[in-house]
This record gives sequence, structure tokens and C-alpha cells, in this order.
Amino acid sequence: MTLRIRLMLLVLIAMLPALAVIIDTAIEQHRHLKTDAQQSVLKFARFAVNYHASRVAETQQLLNLMAAMPQVRELKTHTCDALLKDLLFGNLNYANFGVIRPNGMVACSGVQTDAPVSLGDRAYFRSAVETRRLSVGDYQIGRLTNKPVQVIAQPILNAEQQVQGVVYAALNLDWLIRFAPLSELPPGSAITVIDRHGVILARAPDPQGQWTGVKLEKDVPIARAFIESGQGESSQEGRGIDGVQRIYTMARIGSAAESNGYILVGIPSQEINDALNADLLPRIAFLGAALVVIMLLAWFGSEALILKRTRILTTATRKMGSGDFGARATIRGNDEIAHLAAEFNQLGDALQKDYHRIRRLNRIHEVLSGINGAILRIRVRDELVSEACRIAVERGQLQFAWIGLIDAATGNIVRIAGHGNGEGFLHDHCVGTHSRADSGRCPCTVAIPEDRPVIHNDLSAGKDHAPWREQALAYGFRALAGFPLRRDGNVIGVLGLYSSEANFFEPPEVDLFEELAADISLGLEYIDKDQRIAHLLYHDALTGLPNRKLCEDRLQQAILRARHHDRYVGVVVLNVTDFHRRVGVYGHHVADEILNMIAKHLLGQVREGDTISRLDGDEFAIVYADMASMQDAIHLAQSLISGLPAVFHSANREIHLAIRGGAAIYPVDGEDSASLLGNATLASNSGKDNRINSVSFYSSEIEQTANDRVKLEEALRQAIKEGVGIELYYQPVVDIVSHKIVSLEALARWNSPEFGSVPPSCFIPVAEETGLIMPLGDWVLNSASQQIDAWRQIGISDIRVAINVSFHQLNRADFVERLTRTAQATMQNGQNQLAIELTESGLMNNIETIQQIGLLKKHNFTIYIDDFGTGYSSLSYLQRLPVDVLKIDQSFVSTLGQSESSDAIVRTIVALARSLKLKTIAEGVETQAQLALLQQLGCDYAQGYLFSKPKPAGEITRMLVIGDCLPRPDSVVHR
Repeated sequence: MTLRIRLMLLVLIAMLPALAVIIDTAIEQHRHLKTDAQQSVLKFARFAVNYHASRVAETQQLLNLMAAMPQVRELKTHTCDALLKDLLFGNLNYANFGVIRPNGMVACSGVQTDAPVSLGDRAYFRSAVETRRLSVGDYQIGRLTNKPVQVIAQPILNAEQQVQGVVYAALNLDWLIRFAPLSELPPGSAITVIDRHGVILARAPDPQGQWTGVKLEKDVPIARAFIESGQGESSQEGRGIDGVQRIYTMARIGSAAESNGYILVGIPSQEINDALNADLLPRIAFLGAALVVIMLLAWFGSEALILKRTRILTTATRKMGSGDFGARATIRGNDEIAHLAAEFNQLGDALQKDYHRIRRLNRIHEVLSGINGAILRIRVRDELVSEACRIAVERGQLQFAWIGLIDAATGNIVRIAGHGNGEGFLHDHCVGTHSRADSGRCPCTVAIPEDRPVIHNDLSAGKDHAPWREQALAYGFRALAGFPLRRDGNVIGVLGLYSSEANFFEPPEVDLFEELAADISLGLEYIDKDQRIAHLLYHDALTGLPNRKLCEDRLQQAILRARHHDRYVGVVVLNVTDFHRRVGVYGHHVADEILNMIAKHLLGQVREGDTISRLDGDEFAIVYADMASMQDAIHLAQSLISGLPAVFHSANREIHLAIRGGAAIYPVDGEDSASLLGNATLASNSGKDNRINSVSFYSSEIEQTANDRVKLEEALRQAIKEGVGIELYYQPVVDIVSHKIVSLEALARWNSPEFGSVPPSCFIPVAEETGLIMPLGDWVLNSASQQIDAWRQIGISDIRVAINVSFHQLNRADFVERLTRTAQATMQNGQNQLAIELTESGLMNNIETIQQIGLLKKHNFTIYIDDFGTGYSSLSYLQRLPVDVLKIDQSFVSTLGQSESSDAIVRTIVALARSLKLKTIAEGVETQAQLALLQQLGCDYAQGYLFSKPKPAGEITRMLVIGDCLPRPDSVVHR
């Protein structure tokens, strides 16, 4: 929208109040005209009511006169007809006169008829007879005149006031046409007379008589509401049946109790509108003419006073917008436009001053963009910094740029990249100086110790005569700046920038150059992290040794070289025995320290060119490359393992380690890296040589053993899944004194179709290592519970059955819940008939399970510690453990009476148990002498082949029925 149009709109808006006044005046005048019209119409309606009332009164007087005439009172037809005919002759107001006998028959009439006529059903007749007063009838069609009339009747009374007859007059309904004041109404006006039922008696104009006898609401719909309201007078505007909008006034004829009808007068609303327009149109015409004149003045005046000057300002603005920062608006004066032009000219001056700075900033942004692209593209440090310096000089129009880093060893500044004309200055005053030196050097290097940008914007203005300043000016430098480079919050170097333009490094430029230095720092940090990630990809994070991936790669390279030169390659895999338990005892920090000490020791034991790697956890691998013979490989492996110390010192403690190794040699034990490493690992895990710090060499027997173990695992998995071949045996525990059976130990036995009878010492470790101990333990638990229930069915209800629980099971979160739910069936008088056996060594290695054991105790399980005496139990732990029975390991029982140390150990265990209120069970009792000595030492119970070997449930049932288990002679005890 143009400014001219806006001015025109403003003028129009200014004229709106005048228009509003005219409209308000018109509305008020229309209201007054309407009120005056209503009053005028009401006055006319009242006049019509009075006129109609006077006619009714005249008719009443006439009827009274007629009723007094003898001709009428005597009811003689021929004389009465003549009288009435004379009265009717020439009278336009009446259609007929007549007399009605009391029986309703017409006695005489001004209008003659040949046939007798009955009017006894007429309402006016009945009303006159009944009320003996004047009666005004409604609209009707006369039976004698056959015209629409309104009848007024008067009873003729005799001396006894009895109705002798009824005289009536039928009024013509066209009297309104002759109503004199009707001509005073405006054209289009209408006056209507209706009876009390709303039927039109007369209407003017109505030349055809079409409205007479019609219901009023068909002419004026609003009349029905007035009739029903019972009001005497009312005014309202509405549209008649002829479609003309009128102002109507309605008045009642007679009182509310004896209404004879209504007068309705309406004048056209257009009359009021015409009167209003006659006054309003001249005013509007005047306002329009004034508006045209004002608009013309505004149109031409705005051009001279405003638009011409604004065009000058607009033209200057367009020129400046197109890049002509010298464009100015020449407008004189002291008005707002002149002030705006002056402000515009000042803005042009400022923009012209900033133009060169903006160009510099754009160049610096281009430098930033280029260096960011280089950071994403380049992954070599020297290439990145060289490219950064080149971009800074070529795109930023600098004279010289360089990057220096602090040498970690000397603290001196080392140039790693530079570009432009200034290498001589750099060599003389920047490179080689110490990062903390404070004199005799280029000021840009001060950014390192002060950790802030150092700016010199006008070198020629310096008052000192430092050598660096004179040489800088000789090189053409007029401004220089140094920006610190940081990594992890520490200053690592400097970015030096030199310009041939003074005042080049203004605050906005400095901010961008600081961002540039931060981006370069970030790029260097990314490259350093990439290098560290690449190192971690092939090296162990803890020890720094090559990892498995790099080990396999170097081993494969060594194999290729050995194949080409007909040489040998040896691989040794080392692992620390029971390392995970030591982690639990000493903590991860000490374990990591031990691994680092092992790595450091190994690094000192190998030749140059050999590879030491950490494969995983406590597993190390050593690759011996380029060996002349197998004997060399064997010698190196044995020397390595024998040279390992048995004791490591950490955290002021001595830690004893057992390290075992396995070796494989190319090409005898494999021809690729995967097979050699795998075979060396098999050898290290073979257990063929159980000596501490020993090495086992791979052989086909080792591989066969490993394969057999895999087959054994699969067979055990299938047996547990199908429940075939696994059976639960029971061995009695007897009271040493009474020889009564007090409990049983449940022992799993496996008879495999493939391997035959497999001893528990073979398949239990496999189950624990592979996780099969979980389903196997569930099977033992369910089987033992079912057997206890079966014994209870035959009356054996006081026997306790102990099941061995692995700590793999105990560490499972839901183990206690599952065990408790299964054991509910074995409860006898609130006490579980299931007992839980835990090994002492396992307990000491899993001391954190004390809470789980406590939960078992809360559920009334009896807790046994199996193999007691072999696990170096801490007495403080033992005192805290909620156990009930200690089972003395059979290794001590078997040498009772033959070894003083065994006797002492058993005696000590029994005494310890008594002091802690615990029971003791001696395992592996096989001789009468052992039994006698155990009884002498105070042991409570015994278990072993002297009484019974483990037997199936059926055989044990017969023993339980007997109740005791007498020791057998030594000569018949067989294992």
C-alpha cells in the first residue's frame, strides 16, 4: 500500500465522525417521526371509534323510536312492512329494518320476501330476548338482503316487561368509504373495522369488498396478538397482507366487558422514510462534496509536502541497499522527514565505516569454514596444522601464520607448521624459546604463559625499541596476535597471526580468531583421540600390551615369514590359577596391579621382535617368531614360565600366584594363528602338569581330552533334559554311640549309555563350569523331596536328607524361594526334613552369600559345612555363619591313629564345634579303629563304608525300617 493511499485513508478516517453524527441524527429523527406518526394514527383511530360508536348510538335511538310506533308494536305485517320500507328508502347507512316475533319468525321487513324467514338462530336475537337490552351483532350475511351487514337489535317490551318482539337495523358495512377524515390519511393508508371475533366488518380502501367477512389476521397478522391481549389501544409496525409495511394502531369499540369490535388504522412506513430522506439526503450530499474537495486537496498537497521528499529518501535507500554506501539523501528543513534523512545519512556513514570490517569478518568466517572442513577431512596432525596455516594466510589475507606446540620434555616452543612470509622472524624470535620466558621474544608467544589472546594492533606506534619490533616492521608486519591452543583446559601451544594492515585485530575479529584457535585445538584433540582409539583397538587398556586381535595378526605374519624361510613359531598361553577368586578376596584394584606386574615381568623376558599380548582377563600370550628349531621354542617357553616369580607384592601384602602355561609350535601344532592360539589355550587348560609355574605342550591327547570333555558335557545335558541315566543314591549318617540312622546324604549318580558309570568327580565340575549345575540341582531337590514324601507315606517321617548345594545355585536370586517352595512338602512339625550341605572352601570364596544362608536358616533348613578343615575358615566368619553341623573331611579321618596331626585336627574341630554348639559328622569312616577313636574324641555322628556305601532308595528303605546300622567287620568294607 503506497504512502499516498495511506494519506487518503487517513483523511477518510478523519471524516468518519461527521458521518457518524449524520447517521445518529437520522436515527433520532426517524424515531421522532415514527412516534409522531403513531400518535397521529392513534388519534385517527380514536376518532373512528367515536364515529362508529355514534352510529351505534344513533341506531339505538332509531330502534327505540321504531319500537314505540304502533305499526311495529302491533306486529301487523302489511302496515309494518310499509313503515319499514319508507324508513329504508334512500338511507345509505342501513341495508334493512325488520321486526322479529318472539318465536324468531320475521314479522315485517323493509326488504320484502315471499317466503317466511326465521331469524331465531341469530345471536343478536337471542341476546336481545335474553338480556332485554340492546344487542350488537357480529358480521353476517343478511338472509333478506343477502349483503354483509352488522345487525343492532332492540327488544320490544310490553307493560309487564315481557318481550313482545325484537326490532332490528342492519348496518351497511361500507360506511368507511364515506368516512370523511379518511381522505386526510397518507396514500396507502388503511382503516379496518372488525367485530369482537376478529372478522372484518369494513375496510377502506376495499372497492371490491374482498376483505369484508375475512378474518383480520389474514390482512394484518399482528392483530391476533392485540385481540388476545385484551388491551384498549396499541401501536405496532408490521406488514399487511397486501405486502405494505405500515405503522398500525388498534382501538377497541366499547368497554373490555362489552366490546363491539375494533378499529385498526395503518399508515405506510414509507411515508416516514420519505420524510426522513427529504432531510437526510441534502446533508449526505454536502458531506460527499466536502469529502471530494478534501481528498483532492490531500492528493495534490501530499505530493508537494511529503511524497516528493520521501522519494528522495527512498532512492538513496535503494542505492545503499544495492551496495552504494556513498549514497545520501539531500533534504533540507526542520521537519520529521528532514530529521529522518539526517539519521539515514549518519547510518550511511557508519555502514561505510563498517564495510571493510565486515569484509574482514567474512574472510575470517571463510577461514573458519575452511579449517573446519580440514578438521573433518584430515586425520594427520602435521597435515592438519599446515593446511590451517595455509587457509589463514590465503583466505584471511594475512601475511604470515604459524602454529607452535610446547615440547613436553624441554618446555620449549616447537614450530610444527607455518605459511607465508615470516619464517626468518619466527626463527629469530619465537621458535626454540622456553614457553615461560618473559623477555626478548615475539609477543604472540606470551599467550602461552598468560593463557589469553595477546594483541598488538599497531606495531609502528610502540615506544620501545625491542629487536622483535624492528624486525617485524622490516618484514611488513603492522599488527600481530597470539592465541593459546588448549587441550583439556591446559595450554599446549600457540597460534600466531601477522597482518600487513594496522588495526586488523578488532574485538569482533579477535572473537572469531579465538573460535579459530578453539577449532584447531579441537581438531588436534580429535586426532589425538583417534590415535588413542586406534591404539586401544589393538592394545589392552590396562597393561598397554597388544590385544587378541593384534596378537593374531602378528602371529599370522610370523607364520607367513616362517613358512617362507622354513622357520618355527612358538605360542605360549599363560593363565593365573584361581584368579577370579583372588579378585573377590583382594579387590579389582589389587588384581589390576598384579596383572600389570605380570605384564612388566614378561616384557623383560622376551626377545626383540617377539610379541606379548593380553588375551582376556588373566590370560596372556607370547609369540616367539623366527626360531630355528622346535627345541628353541621349547627352551624359550620353559625358560619363560620357570622365570616367573611365585610371589608378588601389592598393598603391603604377599600374594602367592600359580601360573600355568600351554605351548603350541608352528608347523607341528597348527598352520594358522587361530589353530595355534586355540591349541596353546587347550594345553594351558589341560591340567596334565599340575606343578606351579609349569608349561604343558600341546599334543593330540590334550585335544582328545578336550573333545571328550565336550562330548561328556553334551551327554550330561541330554541326560538332565530327558531325566534318563541319572539316579539319586543315599548314604546313612549314624549316631556313633547308638548306631541309629539319624540322616541321609543324597548323592547324584550318572550311568551314561556312552560313557558308562561316570563318577561325580568327573561330571559335577563339568556341570558347574557349564551352568548345568542349575537344572541338575533342581532335579536333585525335586527327587529328594519326592522320596521324603514317599517315605512318609510308609511311616518313615523322622529322617533328614542332606543335599549338596553349589554356590552357583546359592548365588541365584530366586534360589531360596524355589527351595522353600519345593521343601514345603517335607515339613515335619515345623522343621524341614531337607538339609543343605555347603563346602567350606566354597563358603570362604563366596563369603558374600552369608545373607542367603541366613534366609535358609529362617526357613528352618539345617545347614552342614562339608569337607571342614580344608578351607582355612576364619573363626570370625564361622561364628557369624548360621550353621548347624560340621562335617570332618575324610582326608583327616582316613589317617586317624596313624598321624598325630590328623588326630590333633579332628580333636580341634570337635572341640570347636562343641564350643559353638554345633554337631560333628566324620566322613569316610572305614575301620573299627577310626570309629573307636572318633567316639573317644567326642564326635557325634559317622558316615562311611564301615556302615554303608551309597545305595538306591529301595535298599535304603529296608535299612530305615530296621532303624539302626551296625558297623561291618573291617574285612568286608570295600569301597
